[in-house]
Amino acid sequence: MTGLRERKKLEVRRRILGAAAELFGTAGLEATTIDAIAERAEVSVGTVYNYFGSKNALLLAEVETDTDVMIEAGRAVLRRPGADPAAALKRLIGVYFDAFVSFEPGLLREVMAASFRRSDGADLTAELTHMDERLLEQIVLLVTGLQEKGQLRNDVEPSEAALLIFSIMVTHLLVLVAFGETDAATLKKQVNRQIDLSLDGLRKPEDRRP
Repeated sequence: MTGLRERKKLEVRRRILGAAAELFGTAGLEATTIDAIAERAEVSVGTVYNYFGSKNALLLAEVETDTDVMIEAGRAVLRRPGADPAAALKRLIGVYFDAFVSFEPGLLREVMAASFRRSDGADLTAELTHMDERLLEQIVLLVTGLQEKGQLRNDVEPSEAALLIFSIMVTHLLVLVAFGETDAATLKKQVNRQIDLSLDGLRKPEDRRP
């Protein structure tokens, strides 16, 4: 019975999250009501509050779930980075980029916007910053590993290199949110080209591109 009860709870949670993601993506976080989420998920308003407590909590649950997926996929890159540091970094950033652009455009816009505003009386910035920190920590691990293998310069602080690479992706995600007419595939190519350019400063002199 316990297993059945847990499965039912997971199913209700999944329905609430799915309804919230759809409504946040179409109507926006501010305009979406808990009543609307409950109606779309076919549960009571009280059930939504019991599971999540607020719209902010719902948005963060969406982000946390996707972050966990990104981190797990990124571990595969860290386990087998390969001999080309540029390819390894592009694979890792590609994992993150593909996950973000798989969001509904409206939902991605809400996540980005929530990083810069207060909503429902709660500050989302700290929680969303934690998401960024988790991704940055993984890039730092990759950069450190590449340095230890002699594939990147050792006189560069891994955290600074990671922030540089991560910022490239974030900039292009902001472009996607602000100017939706630019397609994700084109932006991803631009991200990869700029990672190549950045790596010219991170490679050992003898390994730099001519």
